[in-house]
Amino acid sequence: LLNALFCFVLMPLLSLAISKLLGCNPALTAGTVLLGSVSGGQASNLFALLAGGDVSLSVVCTLSTTILGVVATPLLVKLLLAHSIPIDLLGVLRSVSSLVLIPLLTGLSIGKLLDLPRFSSHSKSRGPSFAKVIKSLCPAFGILATLCLVAGGAANSASSLVIHETGTGTVAKMWKTAVASSILLPVSGGFLALCASFVLKLNEPSRRTLVIEVLSKSPTLSYVLALKHFGNSPVVAVVPAVAMVSLAVVGAGVASIWSLPLFNVEDREDRG
Repeated sequence: LLNALFCFVLMPLLSLAISKLLGCNPALTAGTVLLGSVSGGQASNLFALLAGGDVSLSVVCTLSTTILGVVATPLLVKLLLAHSIPIDLLGVLRSVSSLVLIPLLTGLSIGKLLDLPRFSSHSKSRGPSFAKVIKSLCPAFGILATLCLVAGGAANSASSLVIHETGTGTVAKMWKTAVASSILLPVSGGFLALCASFVLKLNEPSRRTLVIEVLSKSPTLSYVLALKHFGNSPVVAVVPAVAMVSLAVVGAGVASIWSLPLFNVEDREDRG
């Protein structure tokens, strides 16, 4: 519940505040708000593992915000952006459903299928089972797919930005603003989540998990939504595209800091 409130209440409001603070134009504001209104990113599960968080809790948080986001994201976009940019609420709702629910249900179904005896059983003579082979390939495939999405998103947005802004001489300024927005949003959200975790006296693994989940948004989803529903203003996709890189850097940085021995003294003492 706490993670959902941060994801769909705090982060969208923070995205608006950051946009005003940086003086973003309507297109960049829309991109920042769109990024702040989507569900948590799947990379948070890996970051939670590296940071010494509760991985099971991280998976539950990501899954819950993914499902809630099917309804919450379109409503937030309509509520926060309709005054400045025309929004097709039903169109966004259909897109989020197809981009989130279908892959989610497909993945769960395949996972259940691979757990069936005829896939998971194997003998020593036949070697590894089909299920184990498929599961062993998933991490590499996921990394490759993420790299393709990041490269494609950055390339498309760079082209749109140059086309629309070269004449005004504000390309550098817009990129700086987009990068600042995509970094300030997760950093400020994660900091507030950290403060809340101390106030609520969460244990250390839960605290780390909450922070990681709050700062890890789904830039890929926000990027696709920006391209599909803000086609008249391609610059909207710039912030989500930049966030594909910046969110990964911020998340990996936080996880790396928490994995340092300095922050895991108790764990070393327990093992000792």
